[in-house]
Amino acid sequence: MPTAGKSQREIARIIGRSNTVVKAYLRNPEGYNTMRRPGRRSSLTPANFRRIVRLAQTGQYSSLQIVRTINLTVSARSVRNVLAREDTLRYVKRESIPMLTKAYKLARLK
Repeated sequence: MPTAGKSQREIARIIGRSNTVVKAYLRNPEGYNTMRRPGRRSSLTPANFRRIVRLAQTGQYSSLQIVRTINLTVSARSVRNVLAREDTLRYVKRESIPMLTKAYKLARLK
């Protein structure tokens, strides 16, 4: 017997852990410290992750346009979070273009 003749409460006091921890270990020694706590499930499927990244790589869509194109049930902010987590993408600032002056506008009309 793994308790060596000692009660669970006594073992807990000796090792400085709670009685609940000792009881859980004695019930399942192999599973101790390996159980994963469940978190909230993602509202995006792996296929949707890939679609979002594929559309973003084209450079033609904003996060809101991606949501509307794929008909997602998530917010545009969630799409931005997905893109921020993606290692293959990085933000590049658009090149600035000179303002269209009145002279240019008149030249275009001619």
